[in-house]
Amino acid sequence: MKIVKRVLIVIALLGVAVAAGSLGDWAMGRKPPPPRAIPAGAALVEGTDSSLGKIKTLDLSFDLLKKWTYIEGKSQIPPFIRAFDGQNVQMAGYMMPLQDVKSIKSFVLVPSLFGCCYGQPPAVNHVILVKMGEGKTAKYFGDTILVRGRFHSGEEKDDGYVVSLYRIDAEEIVAQ
Repeated sequence: MKIVKRVLIVIALLGVAVAAGSLGDWAMGRKPPPPRAIPAGAALVEGTDSSLGKIKTLDLSFDLLKKWTYIEGKSQIPPFIRAFDGQNVQMAGYMMPLQDVKSIKSFVLVPSLFGCCYGQPPAVNHVILVKMGEGKTAKYFGDTILVRGRFHSGEEKDDGYVVSLYRIDAEEIVAQ
């Protein structure tokens, strides 16, 4: 019985969070396009053309990035992840814009929209900060995307706090 109550409470809280986010977006005049307003395979990068789709990329997955536990000041990024540093990679995930849903210059790539904010924020080694190149922006897409670009690993700090362990300088983003 306790499990059923907990599940119902979590579902209710998730519903409230979704509604609050939607109301906040509506109140601020931001309304992202419906998930399938952009067809699968459509390019989501605005700005200069990319030739990265023609360059060999390595597949990188969240499962690999999450295979270790990060402890700030004590952990080192494992060699099996550092091997991707500086390489052109491609990763599938979901876009979570950091500020606005128009002309996005950076966003967080997460493995799941539902798992991301379910109970507690994801660990810093469970997400990727995606940065758009100079003069490039991305269109918001509410469903799975494929990001291609140069991967970087290592602690990036802001005001003394680790804000990312993994980054991709995006060249190409494609709706899935």
